[in-house]
Amino acid sequence: MQFKDFGRGARIELSKMAKLLGMKFIGYNPKDQQVSLEIHGKGVTYPLEEFIQQYERICPIT
Repeated sequence: MQFKDFGRGARIELSKMAKLLGMKFIGYNPKDQQVSLEIHGKGVTYPLEEFIQQYERICPIT
């Protein structure tokens, strides 16, 4: 699954998703398809697809 960088709107949505998961959104790297987050004061980087799967598992879309 390959995502493009849709700019500010995509970053806002990723930020909302991270907040629902109890994380703070730091940034998105469209070239490497990675999302940077802060969890319990530590910065981590997840592959975008894994982050979305985690979100869908915890917050299922109806």
